[in-house]
Amino acid sequence: MEPYQYWTIAGFIFLILEIMTLRTFPLVLAGAALFSAVVAYKFPDLYLIQIITCLCFIPIILSAIKPFIKKKELKKEEGKNEHK
Repeated sequence: MEPYQYWTIAGFIFLILEIMTLRTFPLVLAGAALFSAVVAYKFPDLYLIQIITCLCFIPIILSAIKPFIKKKELKKEEGKNEHK
């Protein structure tokens, strides 16, 4: 198998894990793995570049979805306050 296929499989596994657990960090890992799959498709022999791409996209994706995480937490807190 080609390296981009491994990254794609890892991305989909993290995506399924996120759907099953409803946590946000597997979603971040799925996005980073899928971006790494694109790089691996273009540069299949440069494994270090693929790993660096994955590690660089984790904070980028995490900062991009942080507003959605905050909204989700606020809705949970409002729901708890209404039941009291």
